[in-house]
Amino acid sequence: MDSLTDDICALVLARLPIKIFTGFKLVCKQWKSIVESPFFRKLFMSMHQNSASSSWSIMSTDHVDPEMVGYYNQCDTWGLKRPLGSFIKSFLNHKNRNHKYIRVSAVAYSDVGWILIYAMSKTNEKSSLYVANPVSHECVEIFIDFLPKGFERIRFCLWQWGIATRVENGILLGYTVVVVNQRLSNTKLSCLIYSSETGLWSLDTSFSNYYYCQNSISLNGNLHWLAQNNDYQEVVLSMDFYTNSTGSDRCRVSPFPDLGRTTKFKRSCTPCHGFLMYMNIVCATKVDGSLEEKLCVWRLQSEGWQLISEISPGPILTSFNYSSMTINPFDAKTAYFWSMEQKSLLYINLHNGKSVFYNQFELTSDGRTMIPAHDPRAVISLKNAYTEQVDLIPFVLPQWLYRIPNTVRRV
Repeated sequence: MDSLTDDICALVLARLPIKIFTGFKLVCKQWKSIVESPFFRKLFMSMHQNSASSSWSIMSTDHVDPEMVGYYNQCDTWGLKRPLGSFIKSFLNHKNRNHKYIRVSAVAYSDVGWILIYAMSKTNEKSSLYVANPVSHECVEIFIDFLPKGFERIRFCLWQWGIATRVENGILLGYTVVVVNQRLSNTKLSCLIYSSETGLWSLDTSFSNYYYCQNSISLNGNLHWLAQNNDYQEVVLSMDFYTNSTGSDRCRVSPFPDLGRTTKFKRSCTPCHGFLMYMNIVCATKVDGSLEEKLCVWRLQSEGWQLISEISPGPILTSFNYSSMTINPFDAKTAYFWSMEQKSLLYINLHNGKSVFYNQFELTSDGRTMIPAHDPRAVISLKNAYTEQVDLIPFVLPQWLYRIPNTVRRV
């Protein structure tokens, strides 16, 4: 290897999963310099960008074991051999190995593979907040001792959380942690924002006309919440934390495109290919006055919602009590639905309406059910406790191992 030039070494190392080549930084200064170079990062990401074996999961903040559905395999990018949820669960257990907390939960997920952890102490006098990569076990604590006056004590049940990241040209420059007050008796939302660039908390009242925000989706430096306005209409509330605008100018409200129409599913959104997506079965009136059902998919653009797919849902989806789960974050034509009644998973091709129906499960020792996915190397796992009432959050590992900036300041 000593006789190889740096560019040849980079070509060899870039073919290996992240978890393998990151350890090579300890071999010698030459390898460390190669792996940490911008050239190597761009080379690695270009070689893995079309990988069809990316791992992703659907998480919930309502359970100790957060993974509800997981798609995973050997994963060319990360080299994982077990589901993402197992990494998160083991990391949370490790964080609470001394049993000093009564609750340790992953309360938010970022689009660069990080999780936001809230840990409540046994005395309930001091809580802890962490930003962590559950796969690499890198972890940074955010101190919440120095919040604005009146917000010194954050109680888990009264707040919604989010974490947005700033990535430019493949380099992660910082992150923002957001805590939103969601008291149902209060029509004005308070938003606390922590910036990794300053290490300080600030108060924002841009949410003054909206309330009841549900779990956030992190996407391209933005956070998106399902919220309600003063007219009790469901909208998507989006905030760009890295724009030059301030206050309400960086807040965008997008009413759902099917408001006022009869729909089948509880409204929820999911990221796919860098966009926020929404799907539902909508009743439409035909020319002859009769009603027909259409499975519609929209994509949120700068000018608003764009209808990108409209197909017949088929008798299986309409005849049984299915609930919408998600759109594949790497494949915009594949949607997933789950029936608690039938204990079955349904894939639908959003281009041609063809479906794949699974109802034969194999129970494993860890309480999960396993079925084969389209990729024979992959496995889909489903939690037995999944119900329609659970708020689900997509979680995708990135194509690069972003290091967590540690710029925490203590006053």
